[in-house]
Amino acid sequence: MPSPLLHVLGAGPWQVATVRRARSLGYRVLVTDGSAGRPACAEADLHAVADITDPEATLAVARHHAIDGVLCDTTDNGVVAAAYVAQELGLPGSGLEAALNCTDKARMTVCAQAAGLRVPRYERADSLEQARAVLGRLSVPCVVKPVDNQSGRGVSIVRAESDFEAAAALAFSSSRRRQVLVQEWVAGVELIVDAIVCDGAVHCLGIATKVAAADNATVATRITYGSRVLPLSPVLIIETNARLVHALGVRQGLVHAEYLVHGGVPVPIDVAARGGGVHIYPVVLPHVSGVDAMRAAIEMALGRPCSLQPHPVPRAANIEFLRAAPGRIVAIDGLDTARAVPGVALLHLNRQVGDRSGAWHDKEQRLGHVITLAETGDDAVAAGARAAQALQVRVERQNITTTSKGCK
Repeated sequence: MPSPLLHVLGAGPWQVATVRRARSLGYRVLVTDGSAGRPACAEADLHAVADITDPEATLAVARHHAIDGVLCDTTDNGVVAAAYVAQELGLPGSGLEAALNCTDKARMTVCAQAAGLRVPRYERADSLEQARAVLGRLSVPCVVKPVDNQSGRGVSIVRAESDFEAAAALAFSSSRRRQVLVQEWVAGVELIVDAIVCDGAVHCLGIATKVAAADNATVATRITYGSRVLPLSPVLIIETNARLVHALGVRQGLVHAEYLVHGGVPVPIDVAARGGGVHIYPVVLPHVSGVDAMRAAIEMALGRPCSLQPHPVPRAANIEFLRAAPGRIVAIDGLDTARAVPGVALLHLNRQVGDRSGAWHDKEQRLGHVITLAETGDDAVAAGARAAQALQVRVERQNITTTSKGCK
């Protein structure tokens, strides 16, 4: 008998680790993506072209190959299609309703309200005219975001009415459904809560604090797991997150949630039925929690039992985001020195020589990130800062070359 076939949605660089891990566990892997020749195609046993945002196209490929399980663990774009395929083929999954709730920010907010959680005042808008009318009821500052995108794409904090129209236009252009959410701005300490749902139980895998960039509060410049000081007790954070996950209806799998703590109350901002990006899911969580989250997600997708035994006392990790001066990158030096800093687990670059660096309009504009692992949050942050300081980036702007020492 051939080994079970796992269908992984997406064949980009973020899916390579999932494909490799599934194959290392003895499973065959089929990947689908809207484009041919993507990096994970070369790693998989089988690959096919199918838009992962199209449930019917994804189902057709899954039926043709008689898959044994389906997984979308690294991107929101395929979460609904994966849940639809699982439902139609009688395979394990998060549940279609849960997938819809976690990929539509308005539905997510309704579920949070149903769970008794505080949410920012908000309204959905289907046109620029409707958005303008909502602004009249909510006023500034406010947040304008597409209902169905990820990585901060199309999200703006509007502090002056004169900036609203451009922000709304950006949000509409970033939404596949051409719908936006206009939401009350809530100030507070940002938290990330990562969890995995197995047999109806929500297991917390990590709690992190976020530091926002000074020039764009929607983009983090640092994420720290194991911080000495949290704005709420870990027990309350974990209990709140479990209430929200249950209200969303997630039956199994990974959940990555973001909150703002305002006035001592956790306010849910966003929830994703997948693993956290920037290598949180494959690199950070196993160290922090002791749970091999990727293996667990793969095994659950294939209907296999999984063992979840988080550390009683979580360990620490830090993600330091790297920055360069605006301009065309002509050299990046110090990479080997940075990677040799004790505690550095990974240094990843989003930009290469020849690319342009500039303002952080969304999360994907960052130069890259360095992940450090330690026993305490202070040690992880210190190691991340040392690694960032070891880097030097030379950029050219208007025929003038400048060097930035320390990518912070």
